[in-house]
Order: sequence, then C-alpha cells, then structure tokens
Amino acid sequence: MEPIDDATRAALIAALRKVGLADAPDKPPADGFAFQPLAGGLGRRAFLASCGEHQWVVRLAGADRAGALDLVDEARITAEAASFEIAPRVVACDEAAGVLVTEHLRGARPVDARTLKSPEGIRRAAALLKRLHRLRIAIRPFDPERFAAQYLSGACAEEHLDERHRRLARELRALAREYRRRYPSIVVCHNDLVPSNILDDGRLRLVDFEYAVLAAPILDLAGLAASSGFDAGARRRLVEAYYGSAPAPFTLIEFDRVVRLVRLLGYFWALHSASTAADRAPYEAFARQTAATLDA
Repeated sequence: MEPIDDATRAALIAALRKVGLADAPDKPPADGFAFQPLAGGLGRRAFLASCGEHQWVVRLAGADRAGALDLVDEARITAEAASFEIAPRVVACDEAAGVLVTEHLRGARPVDARTLKSPEGIRRAAALLKRLHRLRIAIRPFDPERFAAQYLSGACAEEHLDERHRRLARELRALAREYRRRYPSIVVCHNDLVPSNILDDGRLRLVDFEYAVLAAPILDLAGLAASSGFDAGARRRLVEAYYGSAPAPFTLIEFDRVVRLVRLLGYFWALHSASTAADRAPYEAFARQTAATLDA
C-alpha cells in the first residue's frame, strides 16, 4: 500500500469527521482508518478509506480546477447516475469541507484502453453511454468556446505561445465555434471518459463527474474514442453500436473533427493546469501524451 503524508492523512480524517463518518456514535474511530491513494485523476485526490467493514472512496476537492463543476453539482449528478446503476452511491458531500464520499465498489477495477477497443468493450461502452444519456437533470450546457477561452488564458495566453501552439489555439477556437453551431445540448455527458473513470465489476460504471455537461451524444462518443486511442475502424464501430439501426446524426468525418476538438481541449487544459498546479509533472506528462496524438 502506497503511504500518504501526515498532512493528507489529517485532511482525510478531518473530512470524515466533518461528514459524520468517523468518531460518531455508530461510526468507527478516526484513528482506526487506513488510507490508500487510488489510481486515476491527475490531481491525485481520491483515496480508499478503510476501517473494518467500512470502506468508502473519499475525494478531496483541493484547489479550483479549470472547467470543473462545484462539488455539490458533481455530487448531485453522481447520485442521479447511481440511481441508474451506472455510478457509485453518494455517501456524503460537504462543499465547505471540500469532500465528496462515495461507496467503494468492491471488486471494481478501471478498464484499460485495449479492453475498451475490443468489439465487446465497444458494445458495453456504447450501452453504458446510452444509459447515461437517459439522465434528466439540470446541468450547465457544454460551451467549448468558453472552455477554450479559459484554458487559453494566463500562462497559456496566445501572446505567450510559440507559433506551433498559436496554430493549435486557432484550430481549437475554429473547431469550438463549429461544434457550437452544429450540435445542440440535449443529454447529460460525462465529458471525461478516460479509462480510469470507467470501472468494471461485471457491470460498467462511471466515476468522477466533475466535468459533466449538457451536450450532444457525440461529445461522449468522441471523448471515449479520443481518450482510448480508437482507430478509424473502432470509431465507426462505436458509432454503430450506439445508434444501432438508426442513422447517426453526423458523418464519420464530422465525428473525427469532434475527436480532434476533444484532444485539443484536453491538451490546453493540461497546459493550463500545469501552469498553476503545485505538482506540474502529471499534467505535463498528460500534455506530452496528448501532443503525440495531435501530431500523428
């Protein structure tokens, strides 16, 4: 088990006490908990809290994240998704304390990109997204132009960029304008479908709804394809699995352009986040990884 530092342990214990999950009459003592960092998420803010039969996933809010929802809205969307059995149950949320606690899905493991790209993985992922997109809950609409403007600020403002990055920034803005004109915001989208946010315990489930938006289904389909490196054949099979016998409301060329938009948003999000994070390394590594897909 990877150790955590004393300050993080103290913050986790304080969070559990704040939401009444430790040192309460019917809850375990705080000093009896063991904490284990969980994989996934560049901010490294999620921990498994264990004490006897009690196990919860505790996420600390930390600093503001570019493009992220506030904790209360994230908890609300997660709870609604849990009612559709596609997310873990919300146990507690306290925005002032900066903590969101969800149930621990015993036996669940993050899927890997190779599994998601298989024919069975594509079928299961498409079915998962169709269930997600049935949610009916008030949420902010996806505005790629606003996200682009946010990520292209501060250290990533155009005047600070080299010629290659200025070219990518112009492409991002153009694709964002095109998306906003073309696609209506009609379904709840997860909007961060990296493999580590998709868990499998015999049933696929989603975690980390902090970037959720109201958007068109194409956004999640493109996000899944972009995050897991789907080739042209896998992208086509994903669209076919999602829409079945009905024609998709976009061409594969249009789909590829939204995949490109998602990658560009992710790239500049990572650069922006690295410029403000205490630990830049995870964001810089993600930016390098994404850059490779942009230049391919």
